[in-house]
Amino acid sequence: MSTSLVFAMAVTWSVAFYVWRVGINLTLSSVFLGLMLALHGPMYLYYTRIWGIQTKFFETIMSSAPYYDAIGALDLSLALSFVCITIGIAGADFAFGVNHQQIQAALHSWRTQPVRIASGVAQRLKIISAIGFFIILAFIIVENKIPQIIVYFISDASEVAKIAMRRESGGSRFYLFNLLVSNLFPFSAFCCFIALRQRSMKLPAIAWAFIVAVMVAKASTLSKAPLAIFVLQLIVVEHLRKSLDLPLGMAIKFISLCVLLFGAMVLVAIRELHGVGDALDFLFYRIFMIANESLLEYYAAIPSVLPYGWGSKFSWLVGSLTGQPSQPTYVLVGAVHRGMEGSTSTAMFIADAWADFSWVGVFLFSLFAGFFIRLLDIQLIVKRGKTVATIAGLALGHYGIFVMLSTALQTAMMTGGLFLIVPFVLALSSSLKWVSDKNDGGQEHLVQLGRV
Repeated sequence: MSTSLVFAMAVTWSVAFYVWRVGINLTLSSVFLGLMLALHGPMYLYYTRIWGIQTKFFETIMSSAPYYDAIGALDLSLALSFVCITIGIAGADFAFGVNHQQIQAALHSWRTQPVRIASGVAQRLKIISAIGFFIILAFIIVENKIPQIIVYFISDASEVAKIAMRRESGGSRFYLFNLLVSNLFPFSAFCCFIALRQRSMKLPAIAWAFIVAVMVAKASTLSKAPLAIFVLQLIVVEHLRKSLDLPLGMAIKFISLCVLLFGAMVLVAIRELHGVGDALDFLFYRIFMIANESLLEYYAAIPSVLPYGWGSKFSWLVGSLTGQPSQPTYVLVGAVHRGMEGSTSTAMFIADAWADFSWVGVFLFSLFAGFFIRLLDIQLIVKRGKTVATIAGLALGHYGIFVMLSTALQTAMMTGGLFLIVPFVLALSSSLKWVSDKNDGGQEHLVQLGRV
C-alpha cells in the first residue's frame, strides 16, 4: 500500500471524526483539528506532488536525502498524527466521562446563557489592567520601541532587511516580558474587553488603554502576525460572548476578514509586493506552502544528515543539566538546506517530535496534543460554562494552537500559554464557588458570590 493512500485514508477518517464527533465550531478541539486538516491535509499533497516540485528549493531539500524517502516518511507521520489526535480527543472524553450529548448540551447552554462575571472579578481586572498598562509603558519607554515600530511598518526596506530588524530589535531583551506579552497580557486584555462589552467594569479608560498597550507590545515584536492575530482574537472574543457556533456565513465573513487584515499587513510590511494579487499570492505561499515546506525540511535533514536527538534538543532541560545547551533543531535544519547558520526553519509540532524521538515522538506528541486540547474544552466549556475567564481562556487557547502548528509542542505549552490557561482561569475566578448539580449528570455549575 503506497504512503499516499495511507495518508488519504487517515485524512478521510479525520474529516469524518471532525464532522460527526467534534463538529465545526470554535471549541479548541474543533479549531485544532480543523486547522490541521486545512494546513496539512490536501494542501500537503498539493505542495509535495505539484507546487513544490516546480521550485528550486524543493530540489535543494530533496538533495539532502538522496537515499531516503523523506516524503514517504512524512506521509506516514502526518497520517499517524491525524489518527492519534482523534484518538487523543476521544480518549479525553472517555477519561473524564463526557459523551457527545453532554458536549452538545454545553454548546447549547453557551449559546443561550449570558456571560457571568462577578464583582470580585471586575475589581480584580481593574487592578490587573492598571499594573499591566504601566509595565508595558515602562518597557516601551526604556527600550525606545515606538520609533522602531514606526520604522518597521512605514519603511521601504526589503523583506530581508526587515527580518534583520526583527532579529536585532524585535521584542524585549527580557524573556519574562516577552512571555507576558505572549500569554498573560493577552488573556487579561481579553477579560477586560469582555467586561467592557458587558458594561461590568468601572474606569473603562484604563482598560482600553491596557488593550491598546498590548497591541503596541505585539507590534514591538516587529512582525506582522502577532498584531494581526491579536486583533482577530478580539473579534473572536466578541463572537464567543454570544456563541461557540460557527455557521457557514460567519466562517466566510471571518475568512474574508483574515484575508483583508493579513493582506493589508503584508502590503504595509513588504514593500516589494504590488497590488492585491501579489498580496494574495504571498499569503497563500506563506500560510499553506511554507507550512509544509518546513515540515519536509525536517524530514529530509533527519536522520539523513542530522541524527535523532533523543531529547538532547530540549535546550532548556539540557542546559539546566549540563550548563551547555546545544543548538536548537530549527537552526541546524536551516543550515542543512541553506548552507549557512543564522537561517532558521520552524515547523509544526510533529517536526520537533520527529527530530528528537522519531516515530515514537510523532505518536506520543500527537496523542498528547489531542488529549490535552480536548481536556481544555472539557474544563472550560463543559465544567465551567460561559464566564469572562473561560471566554478569555478559549481565545488564548486559539493562539496556543497557532503556536503549536508553527513550532514545537513545548513552546506552545508555555510561550503559547496552553499549559497556563486553566491556572489563569482559576486565578481570575477564585472569587467564585463551585457546586455540583446532581440533576445534570454530575456537571458542575457556577454559583456567583459577587453581583452579576
